[in-house]
Amino acid sequence: MTRRALRILFLLPFAPRLEGRHGGARATGQLIAGLAQRHEVAAVYLADPAEPPLEEELRDLCAVVEPVAPRERHRRLRPKLALLRGIPTWASEVAEPAFEKRVRELSGEWAPDVVQVEYPVMGQYLTALKGSSAPRVLVDHEASLRDLRTWHGPLAPLTRALDTRAWRRFERRVAAHVQAVVVFTERDRRALESLGVGTPIATVPLGVPLPEEALDPVGSEPPGVLFVGSFGHPPNTDAALWLAGELFPPVRELHPEARLTIVGPSPPPEVLALAGNGVSVTGEVPDVTPYLDDAAVVAAPLRIGGGMRVKVLEAMAAGKAVVATPLAAEGLDAEGASQLWIAEMEEDFHSALMVLLGDAGAREALGTGARRWATEHLGWERSIARYEALYEELLAPGRGR
Repeated sequence: MTRRALRILFLLPFAPRLEGRHGGARATGQLIAGLAQRHEVAAVYLADPAEPPLEEELRDLCAVVEPVAPRERHRRLRPKLALLRGIPTWASEVAEPAFEKRVRELSGEWAPDVVQVEYPVMGQYLTALKGSSAPRVLVDHEASLRDLRTWHGPLAPLTRALDTRAWRRFERRVAAHVQAVVVFTERDRRALESLGVGTPIATVPLGVPLPEEALDPVGSEPPGVLFVGSFGHPPNTDAALWLAGELFPPVRELHPEARLTIVGPSPPPEVLALAGNGVSVTGEVPDVTPYLDDAAVVAAPLRIGGGMRVKVLEAMAAGKAVVATPLAAEGLDAEGASQLWIAEMEEDFHSALMVLLGDAGAREALGTGARRWATEHLGWERSIARYEALYEELLAPGRGR
């Protein structure tokens, strides 16, 4: 369907990227790139001085791209003081007056038709849109109702409880000040509804780019298991520890030659300590593709968090055999076991890895089924069309803003 071109302003807590270090950066970058093919897109984001500049392709697609560098300040003390005032830690960490100022200026100068807030923490900048009639859309990437970071020290239980309570109030308040909330899974929809959020909620699954050719569905010998995740995201640390500490050792008893490779930036000490006895921890790598191609099985043993798992989508699109927990597979709506092996219990995960590592034919069949299903369901086009339909609905004559 041909839709009119809109001006869409994105507010982001980090740089959007086509090939980002973590799933959130890639998801936002790829969505922006797709929308920018048919609309004018502006993106304002909090820049990380340690990261490289935005990709030239993405910059060229956007009408406006504005990084805002954070100020140097006493960052450890400020979040703790803010938490005592009921402000969740992440929200205080990304509170930047320069960002608010630039949003206010751009809102007036550029006059967006729609403003899209990626992650609830950026909802604190909605006040900078005063005077703009553009409908606001919040994309809640996990709707997990709390900050999942690991707290340390004797006050950790109290800090966690205060932050959880502050986050719930903050998320509910932000949702009340937008015209629509987008989530990726029905579980996240239910989580928001349980908070008493009355704003309309739309479920729009993520997409991923589809590689022109599939990778090797069998992998190399001896067969290995691959886990990929950014360790700035606590659920990935939990998954890696569970996989290497409990799920993989029984598998290696049956397949002594098997290996487990853990790939991803910023592994904490407890993940680095997993190396040995058939386990390797690479840290960040320039390109995960060779590791995917080499792997016999991609494991996604996620136990906490929400949203959709970009790495699961990417592995399926590449035609690899994937074993995932139900949480890691949420939002996929795969028709059956021919696309993805879902392991509900610890014993199921053991069995799945043991079977696939010992049967190249089973790996090939599962990887081929994943690729076929991904080709039909995982491209960005359908997700982008659903965003466009949502924008048009919010902009329809007579719709209150």
